[in-house]
Parts: sequence; structure tokens; C-alpha cells
Amino acid sequence: MIRNFEEIRSLVLSRDRVRRLGVIGSHETHALEAAAHAMKDGIVIPVLYGKKEETIEKWEALGTGLPVPEIVDCQTDEEIAECAIRAAHDGKVDCLLKGKVYTQVFLRAVLNKEWGLRTGRQLSHVLLMQVGAYHKMLFLSDAGMVPYPDLKTKKDLILNASDICHKLGYEQPKVAVLASVERVNPKMPETVDAHALKEMNQNGEITGCVVEGPISFDLAISSESVQIKEYESPVAGDADILIVPEITTGNVLFKALSYFSDMTMGGIIVGARVPISMISRASSGTDKYNSILVAAAVSGNDTE
Repeated sequence: MIRNFEEIRSLVLSRDRVRRLGVIGSHETHALEAAAHAMKDGIVIPVLYGKKEETIEKWEALGTGLPVPEIVDCQTDEEIAECAIRAAHDGKVDCLLKGKVYTQVFLRAVLNKEWGLRTGRQLSHVLLMQVGAYHKMLFLSDAGMVPYPDLKTKKDLILNASDICHKLGYEQPKVAVLASVERVNPKMPETVDAHALKEMNQNGEITGCVVEGPISFDLAISSESVQIKEYESPVAGDADILIVPEITTGNVLFKALSYFSDMTMGGIIVGARVPISMISRASSGTDKYNSILVAAAVSGNDTE
């Protein structure tokens, strides 16, 4: 059970090999700042893909005293994305950080059939949240990439999030497929999907985790609500992974927690050959650093 980002940091620092981080669009101050912080802490070795002169200028303006990392000089978004993704495809970098590059250009490169990072599984976004009122980390999907997942896609969301948990030491992460009620209602499609996902888990189609659904948010995370409502489930009050019905629910949930509670977070895209750090442009430097931390933690061989 991971309780906070400091434990993830300790896991990364316990390894013999420092991961190489490709920064896609390195001529962006916030991305460089997060990469420099992670470099200084010994978390990653950055490789910068972007406009060289502008990148050097911004790096030196940070005033870290660190040497300028390796820079691959690229001028257009298309060139930046291709160079970085090809490097990840060829094993030259272990994880990626999205900087100043258009998302659609970046994703098109990730999905390139010749030199992209396809695995056959749906790409999805997993947000790790350290919430002061909860006793461990929460993994939320999908709040940043897949707008309206169908049943097959929701299955991939669960598998992707579970893979991240496994790489962080969880044996059987507890998955709550969220809805507003606990009973299946044909007029509420999210409850039908949630029940189907639970059945897939029970019949061995979804493995490596325990799935409960449909289940409300309060029952997923509050032992007090579980006792009051007399609800029985191994997931209830102790969820690791929250699967939301669609992107709006996930977006509102994490932003509400971010603004109204003591929360820090880090987000990555999974389902590709390497993890990709990507988080809201409005997120703090700490949240961007945490995203790099998570990507480094789940990249490469677990035995390293």
C-alpha cells in the first residue's frame, strides 16, 4: 500500500539505474523546471527535445546550477514529437514528459504504426492523488484523456490502472467502478457497465485486481458510510482505484479535491510502451514533479 509520493520517491531512489526522461517540447519553463528538480534529486536524467537556443536560455534562467542536459534540436511540433517518440520506441529514453507541443500532434506521433508506442491497449490517463483525509493513495481514471469510454474501453482503464498499481507493489488493487447508486438501473448505463465489469472480474476476464460496481463514491472511500449503509464488499471504504463513468465526472472530482482539500497529485498516460507524464497546464510545479516521479517509478524492468 502506497500512502504518499515520498514512498514512491524512495522506491525510485532504491534502484540501481536512473531512468532517462525525454522532455517533448523542452522550450517551456514549467516542464524544464520539473525536469531540473527531478534531475537534481537523482530521479531522472533528462534528454531535451525542442528548440535548442530557447531551451538553453530557459534552462539557465532557472538558476539551478545544473549542467545543461543533452538537447536534440527540433523546431516544429511535428519534428519534436517524432524525435522524442522514436527515441522512446528505440529504448533510448525510459519515460516521457509532455512540454510545449500540441497534444494532437504529440498523440498522433505516439500512435504512429511504424515508430510509435502502440501496445494494442487503449491509451488512458491515470491520476495519482494524495488526499489528506484518506489513508492511502487514490488512482483515478480517466479524468484527462478518454471522454466517453464504452464497456471494452473501461475494461482497459481498469487493466491500465491495475498495471500501475502492480509496478508500485500492489498485489490485488481494489477497484471501485463509480456510479451514484449501488443497484443496476437500465436507465443509468454507467450502472450496467459497472455490474458487467464486476462480472468480468469474477469470471476471470479481468484479473490482477478486485472489482466492485456499481458503487457510490462515499462507499468506495468512507468506512463510516459503509457501516451506516451496512454495505459489504472488500473494496468498500478501502478503494485503491476509482473508475469514473466519463471524463467530466473525473475532471470535476479531481479538481474539487484539488481546490477544496489537502491534495497533491501526479498524472501519467499509460497503455503505451513507456509511461508519459502529462497533467493540467494549471497544475503546480509539485504536481508536475510528482508526474515525473510516477513515470520513473513505473518505467523499465521492475527488478532494476
